[in-house]
Amino acid sequence: MLQVAIKYAEQLKEKFHSVWFDERYKFWAGSNYFGEWQPAESTWVNHQFASVRDGEVIGYIAYEIDRGAGDMAYGLSVINFEEKPSVTFAMDLGQALENIFDKFNLRKLNFYVVVGNPIEKSYDKMSEKYGGRIVGIYRQNTRLFDGKYYDEKLYEILKEDYDNRKSVK
Repeated sequence: MLQVAIKYAEQLKEKFHSVWFDERYKFWAGSNYFGEWQPAESTWVNHQFASVRDGEVIGYIAYEIDRGAGDMAYGLSVINFEEKPSVTFAMDLGQALENIFDKFNLRKLNFYVVVGNPIEKSYDKMSEKYGGRIVGIYRQNTRLFDGKYYDEKLYEILKEDYDNRKSVK
C-alpha cells in the first residue's frame, strides 16, 4: 500500500543504509556516492512515498516538482528493497505514476535511467504504456561507485499523452 514516506522515516533510513555499496543497487543513486536520506517536510517540492506491506517498507517512490516550470514532475526515484519484484510494489508504482497526472494534475513527468540498470526495459515499457517517449541518451554522463562511466536514457510523459493513452483503453 502506498503511504507518505515521512510516516516510515526510520525504517526508510535503515533500508537506504543497507543498500549503500551493494552491487545490486549501484544504479539507483545514479552517482558514485550515497547521502543520508531525509524525509520531506512538505509536499511543495518533493512527493515521497513508501510502498508498505504488513507494516514493512518494501520500496520507495519519489519525485520532485518544479512549480516554476508549470507543475512539472522530475527526478523520479524508484527503489524496490525486496529480493524479487512484487505485485504490491508494482501496483504502488503504477498508483504513484497515475497520481502524478490524475490526482495532482501535473502536466509532465521527466525521468531517466542509467543505461545498464536491469529496470531499463521496464522503464521503456512503462513510458510506452503511459504515452511517453524516450527523449534521448546522454553519453557517459554519470560515474557510479564502480568507477565506470554510464550513459543516461531520458524519458518524458506529457499529461495530454497520458490522458489520450488512458482514454483509448
